[in-house]
Amino acid sequence: MSTTDHILGDRDTIFHTKGANESIDKRGFYTLYDQKTKHTVIKETSWFGAAFDRPVGYYDENGKFHPYDKGDPTERAFFESDKGRKQALDASAKSSQRDLQVNQGKTKEEAVAATNGIKNPNTATDENVGTQESAQIKETNPGTRKKFPTLQYPTGIDKNGQDTLKIQMMEYRARKLQSSQGSLGPEKRATGNIIGTVTLPIPGNIKDSDQVEWGSDSMNAGELALAAVATEGILGGTEGAESEAKNVLKGVASVNPESAKKGISNMMAGAAIGKDAGKLMSRSTGQVMNPNMELLFNGPSLRNFSFTFLLAPRSKDEAKNVIKIIRFFKQGMLPIRSKSNLFLKAPHTFQLKYNYKGKDEHPYLNSFKECALKSCDVNYTPENSYSTYEDGVMTAYSLTLAFSELEPIYNDDYGTEDAENLNFASGATPATEGTDQPDTTEPTKDVQAFMDDSGYDRKTAEIIARGESVETLIE
Repeated sequence: MSTTDHILGDRDTIFHTKGANESIDKRGFYTLYDQKTKHTVIKETSWFGAAFDRPVGYYDENGKFHPYDKGDPTERAFFESDKGRKQALDASAKSSQRDLQVNQGKTKEEAVAATNGIKNPNTATDENVGTQESAQIKETNPGTRKKFPTLQYPTGIDKNGQDTLKIQMMEYRARKLQSSQGSLGPEKRATGNIIGTVTLPIPGNIKDSDQVEWGSDSMNAGELALAAVATEGILGGTEGAESEAKNVLKGVASVNPESAKKGISNMMAGAAIGKDAGKLMSRSTGQVMNPNMELLFNGPSLRNFSFTFLLAPRSKDEAKNVIKIIRFFKQGMLPIRSKSNLFLKAPHTFQLKYNYKGKDEHPYLNSFKECALKSCDVNYTPENSYSTYEDGVMTAYSLTLAFSELEPIYNDDYGTEDAENLNFASGATPATEGTDQPDTTEPTKDVQAFMDDSGYDRKTAEIIARGESVETLIE
């Protein structure tokens, strides 16, 4: 049992690794979670009692593993892997929830809410930071917030198989103006560090709108001729300009000389009196030069997205989460002052993703590029009446978020495949619903071992090999 009110977990809740080296699988481990530092300590049990238990290492608030004993590379490699991290933090969450319920009298709902951050740490680590680490928030005003929590509403949404909208806050990274990667234009935008995450249910009235800018333009015969002469002059010098001018004169000679004469005279007269040549011609002859009007591509457009969430907390802990979620967006979208107060840095940005059953990217909804949060509107009385709980928290909040993507969508973002989904090629999850084709791929070594040793079917063996509980099969 925990010895202090901020250390959660107990020695009685032991977990065994799955899919690790055989020497590790046979050992027993337990976890202790410190609510103040947000560290999860891993210990190996000893037959001689708690005093002889061996500290293995700990996971920090970002989910990075720090080994105490570097003498066992196999053990360290496992706990540093995604599979090992998931097993250890899942065990820590369960052990901590048990501690809160048994020893501190918390309800199951309260215990789950209090331990939500254990299984979903900020996974930004030193390895994926790169040379621009904290470039956006270095030398900022001392009051600048640099880390945000992992939050969700409603409580337990990550476990009930519901489709969700996952919103990750990221450090803004500016693009280099000139590419050094063998192409013209700016470099591809580097992905910033993830500094916080909010998971919410997918609201109603979701949509996306792809738009491209087109506009009409016209050039009459005279303008086209002058443009052709100018172009040839630039490309071919004087000889090119003279050659093109002769071609223009031949073209004029081939039309009705009288009509050409009237057209040219009207243009010259209009220029002399400062009158539009086309209007003068229309007034005097009842006709205009063919404008050769055409719809021309002007450029791409940026997509905008708006979401409205009704946040109605059902418990005291859930109310705290709702307040933190609102603060997450209100503070994260604001500009950052430099320490000298001379400059303003760009606010944090956001990466959005629709998750199918809370896991994979939804195959039948749109993908998002990195977004800026342009407005955050909070309605404190969404039901048109002022209503609070005993502690003053509103009974409901309406949160409206308006995002705009930082970059346009291009044809190549969707790839060349005729995929049966609506995702970008870079993050596409192929649709498999409705296909009854058997999986003919060879099982991996770990999966085959679980199938041979236990008689598990392929699907169950794959779940265990990933370090997940077989409970995920039960829906």
